[in-house]
Amino acid sequence: MRVTEQQVFGFLVNNYQRARSNALRLQEHLSTGKQVLAPSDDPGRFHRILGEKTTLTRIEQRLRNVDTATTQVDLADTSLQGTTTTLSRIRQLTVQLASDTNGASDRLAGAQEIEALLQHLLKLGNAEFAENQPVFGGTSRHGFAEGLPISTPITLTDGVSDSLRVTIDGVTSGTIDLTSGVEVLSGAELAARVQSRMNADGSLSAQGKSVSVTFSDGRLVVASDTNGPTSNVEVLSGSARTLLGFDGGSAGSGESTFAATVLTDAASTNSGGALVSQGRIVDTSAISFDNYVVRFTGAGTFEVLDIAAPVTVTSNSANVGRVGATDTGIVDPQQVTLDTYEIQFTSSSQYSVRNTTTGATISAGNTYVSGGVIEFDGLRVVLSNGQGSGPVSGDRFAVAVAPRSVLTNQAYTSGAPIEFDGVQLRITDGASAPAAGDLFHVVSQTRYAGDAGLRQIEVADGEVVETNVPGNEIFSGSDVNLFDTVQQLLAALRGNFRAGIRESLGGLDRAISQVTAGQGTIGALANRLEATSSALEDARVVATNTLSSFEDIDLARTISDLTLQEYAIQAAGETLGRIFDNSLLKHLR
Repeated sequence: MRVTEQQVFGFLVNNYQRARSNALRLQEHLSTGKQVLAPSDDPGRFHRILGEKTTLTRIEQRLRNVDTATTQVDLADTSLQGTTTTLSRIRQLTVQLASDTNGASDRLAGAQEIEALLQHLLKLGNAEFAENQPVFGGTSRHGFAEGLPISTPITLTDGVSDSLRVTIDGVTSGTIDLTSGVEVLSGAELAARVQSRMNADGSLSAQGKSVSVTFSDGRLVVASDTNGPTSNVEVLSGSARTLLGFDGGSAGSGESTFAATVLTDAASTNSGGALVSQGRIVDTSAISFDNYVVRFTGAGTFEVLDIAAPVTVTSNSANVGRVGATDTGIVDPQQVTLDTYEIQFTSSSQYSVRNTTTGATISAGNTYVSGGVIEFDGLRVVLSNGQGSGPVSGDRFAVAVAPRSVLTNQAYTSGAPIEFDGVQLRITDGASAPAAGDLFHVVSQTRYAGDAGLRQIEVADGEVVETNVPGNEIFSGSDVNLFDTVQQLLAALRGNFRAGIRESLGGLDRAISQVTAGQGTIGALANRLEATSSALEDARVVATNTLSSFEDIDLARTISDLTLQEYAIQAAGETLGRIFDNSLLKHLR
């Protein structure tokens, strides 16, 4: 067969180019460290690599989720440790201040420190791991309006007691009609009816506003479905307002997990027809956690009095027996009238209680026990015999509350805001204007604005891990609301109420146990996350090694192959040179 020089040169050039192409491909493998650079390199291996990369990406995302959750759980644990420490300090102070060696001034001084500690407790309970991302708020926080306790079933009557007007997140509803006839509803049925009718209101729905309504502890609670600081609810008016418990109550926004607020109500003895709004806190830096009374000194004027104050007992100068007051205090601030009273002994073993402001007898024929409790209109008095003697018929003791004046001689305007010590409320003419002597109670409290939602992260296909404990299980659980417990302690200290101080110790002990149990739950979550992280790290190692076995080059072998190709290129070049030297082409140059 005849072989031309063109064929020889073509064959050698093809070999030379193939060697250069192979060398270039090997250089790419070396520079990237990968053996499969395109589907055409190895279709089966390429798709397996894609699958392994997807698996690795998913594992790494889950590890990031666990890291974020671990940070959140660690913050929760730190907050609960601080809560336990703070409660323990409050308990230590309470034990000291309960001692009879302390007087009223000592307890007032102690109350200042405990008030600061209560502020710190609220800060811990309202901790956030990011803006509007509460540690203890469940999954969201909602503004609310909570009514006063009501007795169920409730009878709604069309045209008589069936309407409401509300404001949700700043949007005011139309008149909400709750029934077209006469209906008797249980608490749960009432909540469902109020919710459905509010959510059907055109003014609210047009702005995308809706609510969730529950009936709990004998009260209706209306919560905005909006999450965060702009979330607010207020029941404004309507013929069903008083029937449903919203002539008073409390309100708070969704800004904080635990909302410091105030509960308002109109005294049952009021002769006027004014109504009071739900109370709220508008300046958290100004709150004192005290309880108050708004008292009308005339139809057009009022004053505000702080009733976190002592109850005084004065022995009549004509008394013969040897009996004295050994303890006094306010046990129910919502029952306080600010009237004056008299305890009169009708014999050495019986007494009566009379309201000297109204002249009404509150109770008579009561059996006297030295050191026993005498309670009336939210007050408690303890009288005890002196050495070797007791009461004598005719002995009298004057009883009164000594409130602190907050506002005096204020002009009343129906519906105008009344603000003091960070508190805001409105009093509005109802069936009539307020009358002289009418009282409206304002009681400090703290309410949970979060939900019961559990945050979860995916750690495997079809497997999730919880990463939080809602704060209502820890701070305001079924056993005790630790904030309210400390607020009641403050009132007892400021009122020099020794029994109230001692009684708060039980609440503090339950609060510490409740928080400790929460720490245990948080610790279990932390352990679960740690175990999950370890398992995911192991899975990442396996996935990384598997991916490497399919994707990464054998470095030594690739270098060896590249060296061989370089030798091949060199040999092919030298061969071409020698053949060229012996060909006719050289002589034709």
